[in-house]
Amino acid sequence: MTFFLPIALFSQALDLWQRGGVLMIPLAVLAFIIYWTALDLYYQFNQGRLLQTDPLALPQWVENPRSATTGIREILEFCQSDVHGLKDLRDRFQEVHSAYIPRIDRRIHFLAILVSASPLMGLLGTVMGMLATFDGLTTHAGRTIDLVAAGISEALITTQTGLIVAIPGLVMLYLVQKRRDHLHMLLVRLESLSMQTHERRGGALAT
Repeated sequence: MTFFLPIALFSQALDLWQRGGVLMIPLAVLAFIIYWTALDLYYQFNQGRLLQTDPLALPQWVENPRSATTGIREILEFCQSDVHGLKDLRDRFQEVHSAYIPRIDRRIHFLAILVSASPLMGLLGTVMGMLATFDGLTTHAGRTIDLVAAGISEALITTQTGLIVAIPGLVMLYLVQKRRDHLHMLLVRLESLSMQTHERRGGALAT
């Protein structure tokens, strides 16, 4: 019994796919690009464990970058080594910010466009299905019921598929945007703590 259940589900999915019309293929491609882009962004956030940080440990890490986690240590060592003033330190952090945030923003913007396009593509399928329905009502005597049913099915299935693709995409977009904001605030926090540490060390040397 359990063996035939996946076969029955696959048969139903294939039947829905066929009744959805030609737009099911673009919708499938769009879904693949949306979810691949979102998952790839998640993977980039997890690289270097930048967001896996304890806020209470940041001051200690700024004082001693070797005690920080991998990604934070690389950022602090790059920004703090051989700096000759607050301007140099600020420029180093600006380089780090430019290396991370604009690239992520471009991909988030691309992801937002794709997620917005999904329900619109489903709406296009609705229009095509209704046109097929009207065509069946006016030009095909004897096959009216079949053509009307096929047109309505295409209209409803493509709309449903577009929403099914878009709703999880919106959730993933929100989560990615949230992690991007977290990364931005982390870099700002590291810059602020580094500048305070640099000023304190400079003042201690002056005395």
